[in-house]
Parts: sequence; C-alpha cells; structure tokens
Amino acid sequence: MDIFEEISDIDRLKPKGATLDYFDEVYESVKEIDEQRPLDVDITQKLQEEILFDRVHASAVIEGNSLSRRETIVVLSTGVLEAGSRKDQQEVINLADACLYLQDCLDNKEKLSVKLIKELHQKLLADLDNDNAGKFRKEDVAISGAKVNPPSHLDVPSLIQRIVELDATVEVHPIQKAAWIHWAFARVHPFIDGNGRMARLLQDFVLLQNNYVPASVQPEDREKNYYEALEKTDLGNGEDLLEVIAKNVLRMSQRYLVIIRNEKSRTSWVKGIARAASEKVRQTEHREFLVSQKSFDQLKLEFSNICNELNNELTDIYVGFKDYGSIDFEKYQELKNRGRASQTWFFSLRFAYGELEQRFVFWFGKHFRSGEDYRSFKPNEVCIMVSMQDGAGSNKKLDDYESEDRITLRELVLDGRDFARRRYNPVSSQNEWDAPIKPTDIAQTFIGEVLSKMGLV
Repeated sequence: MDIFEEISDIDRLKPKGATLDYFDEVYESVKEIDEQRPLDVDITQKLQEEILFDRVHASAVIEGNSLSRRETIVVLSTGVLEAGSRKDQQEVINLADACLYLQDCLDNKEKLSVKLIKELHQKLLADLDNDNAGKFRKEDVAISGAKVNPPSHLDVPSLIQRIVELDATVEVHPIQKAAWIHWAFARVHPFIDGNGRMARLLQDFVLLQNNYVPASVQPEDREKNYYEALEKTDLGNGEDLLEVIAKNVLRMSQRYLVIIRNEKSRTSWVKGIARAASEKVRQTEHREFLVSQKSFDQLKLEFSNICNELNNELTDIYVGFKDYGSIDFEKYQELKNRGRASQTWFFSLRFAYGELEQRFVFWFGKHFRSGEDYRSFKPNEVCIMVSMQDGAGSNKKLDDYESEDRITLRELVLDGRDFARRRYNPVSSQNEWDAPIKPTDIAQTFIGEVLSKMGLV
C-alpha cells in the first residue's frame, strides 16, 4: 500500500467493541451540553478560559514542555514568569494563539484548507523557528525508534491536499474523523517541528466543527499508550488511538458540564439571594436553604475526595464520581411544597472491576414521616435518597430492594450540621436510624459496603 492509499484508509480507525460504548456516553454528554444552549456570556467566557488552559498545557507537556498547569496559566494571563525557559513560555503562548485563531476560523465557518494549516503552523512556531514557520519541510526526515518513517518531502504537499479533500468528503463519526486526521497528519509529518501539536489542533478543529468538544490528550496518555497507539495505527490498527481520543472527548465533555452547572448554579444562587433580600417573607426559608446547601455540598465533597484518593491507590478497580451540581432555591422550595421536582440528581458513583459494575445515584427528595422515624422531623424536610442502576440502565430506589446482598443506605436527612442516616436491616426487616453522623463517616461506610458487596474487600 503506497502512502496515498495508506492515509486514505480511514477504516483502520473504525470503532468497535468498547469504543462504541464511549461514543454513546459522549453522545449523552454532548446532548446535555446542547440542551444548555444558548449559554450566558459569563459561562461562555469561563469555558473558553478554563478549557484553553487545559488544551494548551496538555498539548505542550506531551511534547516535553516543563511548565506546570499553574505556570501555564500565569504565562497566558500575564505573559510574565520568572521560572521556566523562554522557549517553554513561548510555546504555550503560541499554542494559545493558535487555539484562539482556530476558534475564529470556526466562528467564520471556514473549511479546512492547506492555507489554514500553514497559518496555524506559522502561529505555533512564531519567534521559535521563523525560518520554518508555516513552511512544509524541504528534506526527508526519520523518527528515532519508529517502525515507519515519514514519506518523502516531495510528496508532502500532495498528501496534505489529499487529507484536506478527504476531510471535506468522507462521512464518518466525528470522533473517528478526528482520530483519523490526528494520525494522518502525524504520519505525513509535513513540518520540521510542531507536527504533534498541529495534529492535535486539527483533531480539535474536526470535533468543534461538529459541535463536539476538544479532546486534550493528557500527559498520562503519553506515559501509557499514546505514541504506541499512533505506531499501531501506522501499522494498520487504529483501535487504541481511537479509544484514547474517545476517552478524552468524554473527559472534556464532562468538564464542560461541570463548569456549566457550577456557573449556572452560581448565577441561580445570586438571583435567588437577591430575590430573598427583597422578600422578607422568604428570608427565613432562604437562610435555611443556604445552611442546608453547605451541609449537602460537604457530603458531596467527601465522596468526591475519597473517590479520587481510591483511584490514586487502586490499579484494577475504578471508582468514578460524577457531579450533577446542586439544586437551586426554587427547586428546594418545590420539593418542600410539592414533594417532588424534576432533575434533582446530586452526584453519582460508578464502581467498575473488569466486567463487574455498580452504579448509584444520590438525588434530592422529600422525607415522608413515618412511625419508624427516630425523631419528629420538620414537615416537608428535604432529604437525599439513593438509587441503584440495574442491568437495563434504569434507576431504582434502594428502598425498593430488601435482599441481604443490597446496599443498606436508604436516606439521609439533615440533623443540625450533620445527618441522620436511615438504613435497612435485612435481618430484622426494619429501617434503623443513626444520628448524628458526619459526611466522612457516611461516605466511608457506603463505599466500603459497596466494595464489600462486590467481593472486593
């Protein structure tokens, strides 16, 4: 197969197996992002800043840049950093400039072209290698340790033109096309320097053009299998590279959602407290809401921290944490007054070990008083309930399970600044309460019980 046939072989990156599951999860996240549009100016600006920092730092570090994320932010925010080499600083400045230029091209509905590629490269190498910036290589090159070397420099212009033509005509899933253009550009290696950064920029161009999100290849990908995946694709098997890109699209889409939710929650809170300040009747309820929100958020933080710490220690077991934001004052009142409200998911946990998987969702509900209560709760008390996802993907309240192999936690109700916890005792077939109990104890007990029920501890 000659080089022109080789780079035209998009099927070497055809999705299959587990990668298709990533595509489904990405679709759900991207769909949720689209449902949030149009976004407020403040949220858009926050997204642009935060995601830009992530993209620039990740792409630069993979190429050996020594700046930390914090130092990258300082350079991009102020242009001044006493530590670090001038080259490292110029690289991140140029990368940010190229990312912003790429977004301008997208906003102007520009299509991928050879001219655009050269202009991007010109920005990447500005004040680093002005002689070669924006110019295809004029000599043949070899990559140390690589099993396949780049094509002749004489073929570079035609090969890049072929990539541009395929991008405009081939209809495949956006993630597959993004992974293909990433590999194809790296395979041709059209410039003396900056090819990796360019490949990742063009990958993001394809994703953003299709209303997806950038796929920042992370430093840990480099340490594990990024370059190995590129080499496998050179040899005809692009499955690993496609999975790397799909995972990072999913990771970035979830980061988008966290930022959007947090900013919307903050905006909603500001509006809520402003209304409360002008409506004396609601002041007491709103004050109660703020105190409750602080305790609920502390509980969420404990679960998040433990999940992060476990993942740093575990190798074969993954404990995922997903933040759905918090309820605002209006939803809080809706729960108290009506006993139910839509979209009250708080956070979820995913425990995975090989093919064994358990998912749980913590959500806001209303406590219904009963004779089993350990004390007399206030009327319309807002609480946290727990659901478990079954094999069909449906969420079912843990209250609906009574067998001994199910998790015992049923409900959490605020008790001062701590919680009252209701658990089901399968031996006595009754609910039991313990209080006051702190968020740390709740999180540790729950996660420990899940791992135990899964036979992992």
